[in-house]
Amino acid sequence: MDNFADFYPAAFLDNAYFVVVDTLPKPDFPELRQLGLGTFIDMDAAGITYNNTYYLQPHVAKNLRVHFHELVHVAQWQHLGMAQFIARYMQEIQSVGYMDAPLEKMAYALDNHFSLDGAPFDVPRFVAQHL
Repeated sequence: MDNFADFYPAAFLDNAYFVVVDTLPKPDFPELRQLGLGTFIDMDAAGITYNNTYYLQPHVAKNLRVHFHELVHVAQWQHLGMAQFIARYMQEIQSVGYMDAPLEKMAYALDNHFSLDGAPFDVPRFVAQHL
């Protein structure tokens, strides 16, 4: 991931992993659907992040913007911790929907900055300062 060296410290990248899978691993419990998260569970996403590992569908495996986006989520998980990230993410999806969820809006804004060849900066530090 040399393309990201100016955005993510080497130690961060050394501790982040991705796996290409045909089907993204998503939790599908009746309780989540009862909470109104069915649309999210059924969404045809390109990737999903759990802690320091993200999973990608094969058609986006070489898409640097998608990798960048999921690495933002790795930084969010790292800063918030598992319990707080999951609780916050689910609450945001429930209350404002996927596209307006602040954690997603941050990841989309940062991947857009990267895709437009924006000036490099320390993404994990930015994430920590803006959560």
